Amino acid sequence: MNLIRVMMVVVFLVLPVSAQALSAYGIQVENTVVVNGQTLQLNGFGLRSKWFVRVYVGSLYLNRQTGNGMEVINNQGEKLIRLSFLHSRVTRNKIIEAINEGFARNAGRFADSADAQRFHNLFVKDFFRGDVLDLVFSSDGSVTVKLNNAVLGTIESRPLQSALLKTFFGMYPADEALKAGMLGRL
Repeated sequence: MNLIRVMMVVVFLVLPVSAQALSAYGIQVENTVVVNGQTLQLNGFGLRSKWFVRVYVGSLYLNRQTGNGMEVINNQGEKLIRLSFLHSRVTRNKIIEAINEGFARNAGRFADSADAQRFHNLFVKDFFRGDVLDLVFSSDGSVTVKLNNAVLGTIESRPLQSALLKTFFGMYPADEALKAGMLGRL
């Protein structure tokens, strides 16, 4: 696993600044994305794995880079978390279970809230290799969920924003290596 981290750091150091995208585990990771009319910069990316299974590449885009998870959580600006699936099939129930676990570990009783249930209801099908799930965090407090560029729904809820961000960047993230990668700390 350390060899993979070293290779990813070398990729960052060798690629010219003008490169349009990086390749991580066969996934194109864009240097910039446009969210709600704002250009966001790649903050970092990492691999989500579970028991030696590569699940997805997660990438974080912000208006200014940071290596601090609390800054990401507390920043009211536009943000994007992109999950690019690598595994042949990840069931919607597994994703919901993982999100609920993250809510329970980082956001108290939010997992039992109406906003959490509305968020889970957006996921109506399983995820397959090549699928791209975008979680768009807007400055107005909303979270928009897109699957392969199709909007699944938008929920206006600052508590949902906070709970989701804590799931990735809080004290007890689902995956420490993924957190470190998306915070650019590899």
